[in-house]
Amino acid sequence: MHPASRSSSHAGASEGPPDAGGDESPVVEGLDLDALFAEIDAARPSLDKLHRDQQEAIDRFVQEGFATRREFLLWLQELVWNSMGRLHGNWFAKVARDEVVLSCVITSEKRRHYRQTPVSLDAAATVRRRMAKKFIRPACRAGYRTLRKDAQEYVQEDNRVDVDDVSMFAMRPSLQTLKDRQTVALRKLLDGFNSEDALDRWLHHLDDVTLGELDRIDADLDWRLEMERTARDVLLGDRADHARQREQLAAFYLLPAFSLTPEPMLVRSQEAREESDNQQLEATQI
Repeated sequence: MHPASRSSSHAGASEGPPDAGGDESPVVEGLDLDALFAEIDAARPSLDKLHRDQQEAIDRFVQEGFATRREFLLWLQELVWNSMGRLHGNWFAKVARDEVVLSCVITSEKRRHYRQTPVSLDAAATVRRRMAKKFIRPACRAGYRTLRKDAQEYVQEDNRVDVDDVSMFAMRPSLQTLKDRQTVALRKLLDGFNSEDALDRWLHHLDDVTLGELDRIDADLDWRLEMERTARDVLLGDRADHARQREQLAAFYLLPAFSLTPEPMLVRSQEAREESDNQQLEATQI
């Protein structure tokens, strides 16, 4: 029904706040919704952990932004996991190379590297908030649904898990391991390589950290880097422009390949409780 149709059924009603219908309950100011939810035991803590990580990531994006594109790229790699791979790889490649976007997500003076006269910081914050609502939060919601069907429930009181004590991503050791290895691989690319042997070893490890999915992004990447002298100079160089071009490569190749890994990895992963006393893992019985 059109909004005008709904309003017409209340002709003559006051335009002020709606009548509470006799409910005289006092309005509680300043409720901390996060704290109220935290007081309720998490029956499915892996979902709560993911949900909390998602909120922290979105808060940083919207409220703070990033000092450099490097920081932004590392945050995007976290977003790959917080969305459980539900953002398309092309989106990562675009936002990390779009100079207008970069001038809004980078909040230090380095934002002028991408736009000589960037919008004000307040306007940039508005852009980030809108990006979160249009792209990031819906992807995180889809990621939540992806994990939901595999999240274990802890019913017994003595078997409950305090989300504050959970360090592993989604309470899954295999996902945490892959996520950490991807971070290492991304940082290494951004830092550059001191020899062609080091570059070759890194390329070999890409099969591991992308689950072989790099083939879907560029099956000839190894050969391309071998034959294009400029690309090798960028990867082995130590100039500032080399570092910027490595950031371009990370956005174009690594992040899209990483985005293909969470869902297939989730299929065979196992949820595990962390035993705080001895720091051991206890597999959840399924």
